[in-house]
Amino acid sequence: MEKHYLGHRKRLKERFKGSPESIPDYELIELLIGYVIKGRDVKKESKELVKFIEGNFNNIFFKDIKNVDGIGEEVDLLFKIIKEFLRRLSLHNHSFNKDIIKSPRDVYDYIKNSIGYQDKESFMVILLNSAGNVIDWEVLFNGTVNCSQVHVREVAEYALKNKAVGVIVAHNHPSGKLEPSKDDREITIKIKKALDLFDINLLDHVLVTPYGYLSFKEREIF
Repeated sequence: MEKHYLGHRKRLKERFKGSPESIPDYELIELLIGYVIKGRDVKKESKELVKFIEGNFNNIFFKDIKNVDGIGEEVDLLFKIIKEFLRRLSLHNHSFNKDIIKSPRDVYDYIKNSIGYQDKESFMVILLNSAGNVIDWEVLFNGTVNCSQVHVREVAEYALKNKAVGVIVAHNHPSGKLEPSKDDREITIKIKKALDLFDINLLDHVLVTPYGYLSFKEREIF
């Protein structure tokens, strides 16, 4: 005799095939974790997980979901794999050597999956040519973004080495707060002054979280 959850899972898959957008969040989670947790019903865990992430799928990569009862290492690994898949998909969709950066939104769309979900601060430098094309990018620093950790000289040397005309710097806030700190402001001014010496334009500093972004240029911070 077929166990009840197997029949339920089969019906759920058929509903998804017919109308994916009609599936509630918890049932979508149920479908996913059902591939990892086998041999039992996972509806309860799915509902608990949706509650834990406060209905925001971004949080599934941001919070420690292992704290949810019934969610173990394998489910946590599943979503880490999905996160990396999304990051690589983002890289594929944004061929940086061909892209032209026109707005802070363009920057955010690219780097959100690269550093937006990190549980530590990462400081990225994006280099552009005179046409606005991205010619190179690199995460130069990891850890707390402050004047002692971010070495302005390395940013300038990186830009000079690659003959950049413009530079965009960006970093993430693992706290999720879209508010620049005193250190964030100070390091931005220091980088701008250093780049000005070489006629390289600091175009923006973009603060990134899983939920959105803040442009220092738009906020007239520098």
